Amino acid sequence: MSSLTPDVVENNRKMIEELLLSTKRAGIERLVKWLGETDFFTAPASTKYHLSEKGGLAQHSLNVYKLLKGKVDSGLISIPEDTVIITALLHDICKANFYSVQKRNRKIDGVWQEIEEWGVDDKLPLGHGDKSCYLVQCFIPLKSEEYAMIRYHMGRESDSYSDPFSKCAEKFPALVALHTSDMESAFIVESRD
Repeated sequence: MSSLTPDVVENNRKMIEELLLSTKRAGIERLVKWLGETDFFTAPASTKYHLSEKGGLAQHSLNVYKLLKGKVDSGLISIPEDTVIITALLHDICKANFYSVQKRNRKIDGVWQEIEEWGVDDKLPLGHGDKSCYLVQCFIPLKSEEYAMIRYHMGRESDSYSDPFSKCAEKFPALVALHTSDMESAFIVESRD
């Protein structure tokens, strides 16, 4: 059952738009307009796991924003507010126009039934972080730290401490704060049922 009512979905849209516009970045108005033309505010955050419901992506983005902002406000890291807003709210922009409702057959109580569930329909398979950076930079330039934060928000890609994530994390510690905020949001704050 969805916990995100239409009012919550609409309030999340307004909050995200206001936060993004508050950065006053060149091109941000075009980015906000584009988001409104996509399903960013109504898409799920995942197909089966965290916030796999209408409006889940926007809710997840706000959860990550609140967690990352808390780390900045506590003094754990020091990055500008516009960087907090851009990286937290747009780290998963790659999921706009990414999911679709698909019909599947599933055995329920021993009987095959046709059900609808979220599925992936990726029209631009560039990779999660790369695609998010690409889409953001279609509208606004990213600072090097912001690019690294968004690109590697999913974490390390190997067991080596010489991998790109580790190198970027050493140079831009806020990358680790975005990564852990993303993980805390998905696995602690948001329901996985």
